[in-house]
Formats: sequence, structure tokens, C-alpha cells
Amino acid sequence: MGHHAFLQALPAYLGGKRRLAPLIFSTLAEVLPRAQWAGSTLLDPMCGGGAISLYAKAQGFSVIASDLAERGALTARALIANSNIRLRIDDILDLYAEPDGDYPRIAAAHVPQVFNEAQAAFVDNALARANRRPEPLRSLLQLVVVKTMLRFQPLSMLSATDAGAAATGDYDRLTASRLRHYLHADRLLRPSTLWSIAQEVNAGVFGGSGEASRGNAVTMITGTTANIVYLDPPYPGTTGYHTAYGVLDELLGDTPIASAVPLSLTDLLQAAEHIPLLVLSFGGPRVTLDQLREQVGQHRDVLRAIAVPYPHLRSVASEAHRVANRELIIIAG
Repeated sequence: MGHHAFLQALPAYLGGKRRLAPLIFSTLAEVLPRAQWAGSTLLDPMCGGGAISLYAKAQGFSVIASDLAERGALTARALIANSNIRLRIDDILDLYAEPDGDYPRIAAAHVPQVFNEAQAAFVDNALARANRRPEPLRSLLQLVVVKTMLRFQPLSMLSATDAGAAATGDYDRLTASRLRHYLHADRLLRPSTLWSIAQEVNAGVFGGSGEASRGNAVTMITGTTANIVYLDPPYPGTTGYHTAYGVLDELLGDTPIASAVPLSLTDLLQAAEHIPLLVLSFGGPRVTLDQLREQVGQHRDVLRAIAVPYPHLRSVASEAHRVANRELIIIAG
């Protein structure tokens, strides 16, 4: 798996750990020798975009991946629980066929604020076609459509405030770079481009042991036997991902979870006390490494603790934010 190309299979969600995964696992190797990885089970109960789960699977771990949101759970079904089924060109071409009977036109209700008419028609049609297929093809195709949707708008957030201007031709409101992005976005609707995205997804399908589920992280942790648990809770002072991905959740048939009380780090640490090793990534300028080490230390022994520069959305972050932001990584036993 040279150069970690398999990570390109994943959706470009906010907070993804594709760039951090090699560092996290090299730090884990200082505590748990790589020779023991193939006999170990890693639980990722907040798997999100799936980077840690997929990287762990590639390294030989048995992986259990779960998420409360359907956008995370579908990636787990497509790539973690699935080890041999890949998409074919016929599967992609089938996304363009007319669905049988009536089907939801959810994307059409978000024209022009999120999609233009061509994009919305494609998304509604493609998801209806994907939903007809058995697993794991259903989730593989959904993942292709999700990755395509995320590329419609800059920064892959589906919440750009100028998307409506682009959809209605009000180009004077757009910067040159964003106009270029929007004008090129409809190329994503071509079968040849969609097939290239499907090949990215296929690169994330490889042999190994994995399970996928969906549910509350604490419930998943307390009910699961594993050697390692990876925690990536929401960072203090950040908004939930439902704000950026509310439309995506609606398209995937997810129920709103915006009103759910965020899990505290203490809740997660207490739930995980029966699992021998804990890997935690945490960030944001409001928490220092010493503070995090102390909090984790109240529940278990801290074996490694590092802070690394890790700016989020670096293309739009201020210089002060890029300098100050850190990702904190704790390994505890």
C-alpha cells in the first residue's frame, strides 16, 4: 500500500485524520510493537471519515468501526466491513439509469442554495439507484456519490454561502478562484469522471478483518471487547459537523442529531476503562497538552503525549490560527 494511496478512497470530511494517521500509528508502535498488531482489535467508535479505521485495517488490525451519523457508518460498511467487493464500470453507469417508480427529490429542494439543477437531478437519481443495490455495493455507490457532492463546492463543505450565486449565474459575487471551481464542478457529472472517483474508492477495498455498525459511541465502547480504542471527540469551541453536512445527512435519510448532547471526554474515558490501550487525538487552542495529560491521567496511565502543528482548513485559516493550532495525541494504558 505504497504512499497510503488507499486513503484517497475516503470522503473529505472536516476533521479527517488522513494526514495524521501515519504519525498516530508510528507513536502507537512505541507502545505496542508492530508484530502484535495483526493479533489485535482496534475499536473506532467515532469513525467519521474513516481514516484511522482504514489505516488500521491496512496495518493488519482487526477493526470495528462505528459512527452515530450515517455519513460515517456508510464509509465503514463500504471499506472496513467489505474486503473484496469492488465497483465495476457497469455499477457506475447504472447510476444514470432512471429509477423505478417515484423516488425522493431531496437535492432538488436545495436548488440553488446548495446545488444547481443538473447537480441536484444527478444526486437524487444516483442515490435512488444506489439504494436499490445490496450491500456492500449500496454503500460503495453512496460513497462515490458523497465524494462527488463534496467536490461541487470549495472546501468540500456543502455550505458555501456563494453556491446560490454560482447556480444562478451571479458571477460578480464570486472570486476568480471560486468561480473557476464552480464552472468546473459540472464536469464531475460525467461518467468518466465518476468512474475515476469509483477507482479511488476501489483502492480502499483490500483484504483484512473489519466490522461496521452505527450508534452512540459510549454504547458501542461499553459493549465491545477490543485491545485498543481510538477516541476523536469534538474539540472544545467547535461547532458540530451537522452544520456543514446537514444537507448531506438529509440526503442519506439521517435523522437530525443536532440537538443531541455532545459526549464529554470524561464520558468516553469512563466507558473505555475495560479496554487495555487508548489512543486519543484532541485539538484546538483551548486545551494544552498538560491539561489533556492530566485529564486522561485521572483514568489511566499516560504512556505517550505529543503535540504537533495541525491547522484545519489551512487555505482559509488566519496566520495566527495556523501557528497556534495543535493536534494533541495521547496513548494511555
